[in-house]
Amino acid sequence: MTTTAWRFPDTEGADDAVLKLKRLDSQKLINLQDVAVIRWPQHASKPTTQEHVTVEGGMVSALAHKIRHGNIDGSMIDSVEQDMTPGTSALVLLSSDAAIEPVIDAFRDERMELIRSDLAIQQEDRLRDSFG
Repeated sequence: MTTTAWRFPDTEGADDAVLKLKRLDSQKLINLQDVAVIRWPQHASKPTTQEHVTVEGGMVSALAHKIRHGNIDGSMIDSVEQDMTPGTSALVLLSSDAAIEPVIDAFRDERMELIRSDLAIQQEDRLRDSFG
């Protein structure tokens, strides 16, 4: 499993990305394990985080999800929050088995920046190059 964090230049970008990722997951083009969305509204004093956004149905489903799947490390979310500014959003994604070309195509027109990952430097560079 790989953890990546992506920053968007507006507060809706991460939410739009989740919708695309859910669609790709349903098509078996990526295996979503966990997703967190962090938003920092323009006039808020700090960002807010919504974890496990791919889980449907409340607390029982969230608990079942935690048991069945991996979770995003809390320190990753904390570090991403430190990289944000008012008016931006971020997506922290724990995934595996991505079909790279369809994922790249789905996000081709998105303004997003890879800001954190647990990948090797060469893999990060390749990912940044792929997403432009």
